[in-house]
Amino acid sequence: MNTSITATDRQFRILYVCVGNLCRSVLAEHLTLRAITEWPPALSHRFHVHSAGTRGRDRQPMHPYTAQVLTARGASPAAFTTSRLTAAAIRGADLVLTATVRERDDVLALHPAAVRRTFTINEFARLAPPDGGGGEHEADPDLAEDPVALAQQRVAAAVRRRGRTRCATGSGVAPDDIPDPDRTLDAFDDCATAIDRAVQVILHALSGPR
Repeated sequence: MNTSITATDRQFRILYVCVGNLCRSVLAEHLTLRAITEWPPALSHRFHVHSAGTRGRDRQPMHPYTAQVLTARGASPAAFTTSRLTAAAIRGADLVLTATVRERDDVLALHPAAVRRTFTINEFARLAPPDGGGGEHEADPDLAEDPVALAQQRVAAAVRRRGRTRCATGSGVAPDDIPDPDRTLDAFDDCATAIDRAVQVILHALSGPR
């Protein structure tokens, strides 16, 4: 039996990371999945989304407030259980997006070679090519035919923009961080809103105009 992966079977793999894999990375994973389900099947099946926690435990339920705000946004979190971040998970990802700079550093401590595909969520949304543009290779016809190659090229474009695109400053919080929400439903809802906004920018950049 031929088990080789063809070009049309390849997937672009997004890994979201926070500390416990109970809130922020789970919100990002499921809000991304919700958005991808609205894409044409030929595009949506080429993307795989997962999440993990740097200090989490395996097979735990998400925080109940996380489930509540996801359900209110039309996401479907029922089958989720937590995962502890591993070097293997990082190696298998085309793009690693973390809640804060601290988790980004934790990812790179586990797998330093991932430096050119690891960003905070807000950092990548800030660095992603504007209007879905990919830079000097945008006219390459192979990119238009292969959504995985296109997404990988968009990651490379974001890397080139590092150091040239300034981030906004925030009081008491590292500029690109999404802090853990306070233990209230309103705080979780605000966190979900911030993540959803970034996810929309990220997915537009990765997939291009549709």
